[in-house]
Amino acid sequence: GCILNGKMYPFGHIERTEDCYRCDCDEGGMKCCSLFHTPVAYDKKNCKVVFNKERCDYDVVQKDDPSKECFVYARV
Repeated sequence: GCILNGKMYPFGHIERTEDCYRCDCDEGGMKCCSLFHTPVAYDKKNCKVVFNKERCDYDVVQKDDPSKECFVYARV
């Protein structure tokens, strides 16, 4: 298998790791892609970015009221 962040994964395709990556593991090692997209264009003055591990994505919420989402103009 392959080790990623201290955890052993079996050879083959891993749909989702604990850290929100999709990976392929073989004798040559492990190749992974993130399942999330980082927000880059939003109201940075009034909003903050919080990682949601359940959804494997970032939430952008108001700093003074995290229960309210902010509009995101672009993600990478």
